[in-house]
Amino acid sequence: MQCLLPQGQTTPERILSNPWYDKGFCEPNQYKAAVERCKGGYESCDLFIQIFSERTRIEREYIAALDRWAQSSIKEIGQSKEFGKNKKTWLECVRGSQEIGKTHEAMAERIQKTVVDPMVSYKKDHYGKSIVHVKKIKEFERDFEQAQKPWLKLLDKINKMKKEYQDAHRSLKKAETAEKIIESDQGAEVDQKNKVKMSVSTYKKECEASKNKYQQLINEMQNSRPSYEKSMKDVLDRTHAFERKRLEKFLELFKSLQTAMIIDKDPNLETMSNVFKSGIDGHNIEEDINWWNSHYGSETNTAWPTFEVLKD
Repeated sequence: MQCLLPQGQTTPERILSNPWYDKGFCEPNQYKAAVERCKGGYESCDLFIQIFSERTRIEREYIAALDRWAQSSIKEIGQSKEFGKNKKTWLECVRGSQEIGKTHEAMAERIQKTVVDPMVSYKKDHYGKSIVHVKKIKEFERDFEQAQKPWLKLLDKINKMKKEYQDAHRSLKKAETAEKIIESDQGAEVDQKNKVKMSVSTYKKECEASKNKYQQLINEMQNSRPSYEKSMKDVLDRTHAFERKRLEKFLELFKSLQTAMIIDKDPNLETMSNVFKSGIDGHNIEEDINWWNSHYGSETNTAWPTFEVLKD
């Protein structure tokens, strides 16, 4: 049986493949996490518009279905054998039920105008869209790349020099080992020993030179780090501000949706209530019984047969 994780704020980070999760922000290309967040925000705006446009469509389809139901019901009741006050009340109840459509129509308008349309405008104003890219996201990506470009060059130099130093150090160790072996070899010639000693001396110089260059680059990195971190943080803070605005807009529109959906003060409900009240108050059982009785029942004049003489 598959165990489903409870959906929480951090669930996507736990269960999805995310190469940027929980790593140092100033590491190479780690800024892409911030760029992806902006892309996610853009996609969420689209999803928001899609979801609540669908909600508006459902309301409007319900209104149309309600109208069809009312027209069909009124026609069927009109053609039925029902009569009198009961028929009139029945028709009024259908019309009263139809009145709720106006409430839903007003709700659909509110959702469209106060929830969907503002998000459409927000997305257009804050993201922008070229043929290929979302302008604001591309701007952040470009600024991160520019801030990190010199740092990547320095890291590349450090990695190359680190390899040179480590290779030289390994070669020195091998040469020193070879020197120990040949020194203990009684049969080794002096030229061979001198050659090995020269090799050790050469590797020592190479190792020391590469070590110094490596250390110099590390020092250069440490000196330039504060400036680099600041430039990266400046761009990151701008993405925070950008994302904060989006989240504030979402919260604002969630509140607008709440207001749009609340119908307790909707004037159409009072109209519907009045239609129901008027129809039900006009219902009169005895009047219907009496009407029927006077036209079909015991209050009618029965044509009793009498003796009729056949006339010539």
